[in-house]
Amino acid sequence: MPLAARISTAVAGVLVSAGLFSMPAASGSGPDQIKPATGPGAVPTKGPCRTYDTSVTAVTTGGGMTVTLESSGVFDPWSLRMVQNVRYSSTGGGRFQYVQTSTWDSAEDFIAEVIRLKPPAPLPSTPGASAVNDIIPPLTRSRGTVATGQIGLVTRNSFGADNKWSGFDTRASGALMSMRYTAWDSTGRPTAGSMKGPQGTSTVTITYDDNALSKTETMTTAGITSVMTTTYDRSGNPRTMHSTVTGGASSTTVWTPHSQATLCLLDLRAAPAPPTTPFGPNPSGTFTASIGGQSFTASMGLKAESTPPIVSAGAGDGRYLVSIAASAKPGPGTYTAGPPPDTTDWVRMTEQQFRDLMDHNTVVATVWDTQTKRGWQAAPTIGTGTVNLTSISGAMVGTFDLTLEPIPGTGASGSLKFNGSFNVKY
Repeated sequence: MPLAARISTAVAGVLVSAGLFSMPAASGSGPDQIKPATGPGAVPTKGPCRTYDTSVTAVTTGGGMTVTLESSGVFDPWSLRMVQNVRYSSTGGGRFQYVQTSTWDSAEDFIAEVIRLKPPAPLPSTPGASAVNDIIPPLTRSRGTVATGQIGLVTRNSFGADNKWSGFDTRASGALMSMRYTAWDSTGRPTAGSMKGPQGTSTVTITYDDNALSKTETMTTAGITSVMTTTYDRSGNPRTMHSTVTGGASSTTVWTPHSQATLCLLDLRAAPAPPTTPFGPNPSGTFTASIGGQSFTASMGLKAESTPPIVSAGAGDGRYLVSIAASAKPGPGTYTAGPPPDTTDWVRMTEQQFRDLMDHNTVVATVWDTQTKRGWQAAPTIGTGTVNLTSISGAMVGTFDLTLEPIPGTGASGSLKFNGSFNVKY
């Protein structure tokens, strides 16, 4: 499910709608569930089977921004887990990496997400090798997902006595989002429920089109409604998602697979060793701010980069993605956003004064609200304010006090105050 339920809706939207976070659907356990019974090596292959992506790129475009998620990982039928390396990047300057681990109670559960092997989906009348992947869009049967590295997130799924997915709890950045389903279709997929989170309570409805292999999720929070329609291939892997939001910009996500694997119920050879660490080092530091009066503390993707003369820092907190960059060729000092003051005396300005003005008017700052998909920005031609860089050696350190303007096409309106401090190692 995209973005561990859209990071249960936030980083996902980019992140999650955007999904931004991919979690192969998931479930409950029972005494009849099959555990691996053979050792590594050649064993007979016997259906039913599930084919899933082991390497895939998801690209989300919309609202003047492009977000790319690269994911690679494999399901191991011995440890009953799927470990994925995930790399996130955006044209807004955000970049981070993490390891995502999803777990199941059995290999049977992993396969039964797309094939009718057990309740709550009705069992096939002729089980065995003739079974086909026929629960598309798929069910959810995993026990949960944990993300570590440059983000920290935990999602736990819950199931009722009838083995139906009853909801999930997602905790990230100290915030908790709880989803509880209240209705299901004939195969056991949820069709209605409510989510409680830091922004209030949302109502959720979900419809499925088995002929079109699509799922449409509608979520309404405080008068804002988002609609996400996801289509799948015939193996239950997501391929496209179109998202709209009240008063905001629409977005489209396309999944492009690079490699796949097939797991059959009685073909339980050991999978390749899963990765256990993120792609790169986990940067350390802090990035705190006030965004339109709301507190922001970086908890996801905290990262700084130095590509002389450009220095930049970016991060997220589960709702907002932020970034600040400046061309800092002169070194530590004060840099500005927006056009020079109207009182600037261009006639009497010396060549050196002009050069100093241009060298210090280089700030580009962006705030992106992943919930509403609205964005604001300051640059050398828009917005106002300053960034005071106290150090750019080994880390980007400083404070900022900026006023950002709406990014056209995102539905944002009015200026946005953005101030705070950062100290992030490269």
